[in-house]
Amino acid sequence: MELESQKMSAYAARKFGRGAALALAMASAGLGVSLYMAPAPAYAIYCSNCSTFYQQMYEYAEAVNTQLNTAQQLQTQIQQYDNMIKQGMSLPSRMFNTITGDLQRVASVYNSAQSLGRNISNLDEQFRQQFKGYDSYLNSIGQGQNNMPQRYRDWAQSGFDNARTAMQAAGVNTSTFEDENAMLDQLVSRSQSAVGRQQAIQAGNEIAAQNVQQLQKLRDLVATQITLQGNYMAKQTEQEAVKDAASERFWGGTDTPGPSKGF
Repeated sequence: MELESQKMSAYAARKFGRGAALALAMASAGLGVSLYMAPAPAYAIYCSNCSTFYQQMYEYAEAVNTQLNTAQQLQTQIQQYDNMIKQGMSLPSRMFNTITGDLQRVASVYNSAQSLGRNISNLDEQFRQQFKGYDSYLNSIGQGQNNMPQRYRDWAQSGFDNARTAMQAAGVNTSTFEDENAMLDQLVSRSQSAVGRQQAIQAGNEIAAQNVQQLQKLRDLVATQITLQGNYMAKQTEQEAVKDAASERFWGGTDTPGPSKGF
């Protein structure tokens, strides 16, 4: 464009003279300035690596999300394992007491008494020695002066021992009430504070075992009552047998009771 303007200026100078050429040159210069001051048009920017960059950023974001999900899954698994450990956790120690000692104490009470007790291995022999029966008393009629004083003493001692043994056996059972109540309170507290299924089951088993022990003590009291009644009935029967044997001899005329012989 400047070349054409210069050509036109030269042509005008030749044709119109110096003044016209000067005017044309000034107009061309003004046009050039106006062209220079005009704003530059907008053009699209081309970036050869832009698509790769944004793709990498997207992949990085996806990788971060994947790691977060993995971390959450691991946290959930750890919580599950912790719950499994708690469910399988056992209580540190056994809380209920054994009642073997109490039952042995009751057995020792019978061992020190003359009344028949719990030893069933030789119960039949002991019973026959203590309660001899009608035939034995019938054959001993006429020897009452020698036998009856000792027999009366044995009956009295047996009756006293029978009652004392029963009361001591009951006392052994009742003396542990306070300790048993405290133990049961501890078992209930442990069952309420159990952190897992295993501890809850174990605490429940201990409470059930405590219940079984109480039933065993109840059986012991029932056995004591049966023993008490058995000894009493045997003693009453023995006394009746002595009287019946003496009466049979008296009414049969085979012997006459007197101060020298007795029953």
